[in-house]
Amino acid sequence: MCRDSVLLRFWHYPLMTLAPGRRLVLWFQGCDIHCEGCIAPELQAFDERYCVTVEELMREISPALIDSEGVTISGGEATCQLEELMYLLERLNACGVRDILLYTGKRICEVPAEVLGMVAAVVDGEFVSVAITSVKWKGSENQTLTILREEFREKYEQWQNDIERSIQLVSKGGKKFLLGIPRQEDDMRKRLAARLRGGEKQ
Repeated sequence: MCRDSVLLRFWHYPLMTLAPGRRLVLWFQGCDIHCEGCIAPELQAFDERYCVTVEELMREISPALIDSEGVTISGGEATCQLEELMYLLERLNACGVRDILLYTGKRICEVPAEVLGMVAAVVDGEFVSVAITSVKWKGSENQTLTILREEFREKYEQWQNDIERSIQLVSKGGKKFLLGIPRQEDDMRKRLAARLRGGEKQ
């Protein structure tokens, strides 16, 4: 695969559960970290079926970008496709998108400076299942939010301090996905799976 193409499971707009405001969110396909208890194990495989050119993706998302208040990049692990990620960030920046939040399971010190220079904020750190947190924007207590662009500091600090947590359920490609970060203690993923199998009423 070349830098002009990316493995991307899907994108969704609007979403208000993975950063402040009405966001366009992109989920990269493929991850080499494999955190125990991962919320999205279906995004771990580097599956070429989800290969799309960056230019095709930009054409797809352009109408949503006009109305969105920012872009969130999640996964999977976007930094596993580093050249592709940087090319996508370059294209987004060239379109005037400055508020980009990157979720990564790596530590921020492991993310190249070229990537950090093109995003507004980063949530970093592996998911640790025993590190329970009540904070809505992260999966485990060890994860941190770093604000990189001062123009968005107030916006992100307000979002960071808001304790209300929400989850959105959508269908993509015939599958159901939870968009957002459920509380670990709620065991929401198991209850959702039971409902989808018809074992529990909505």
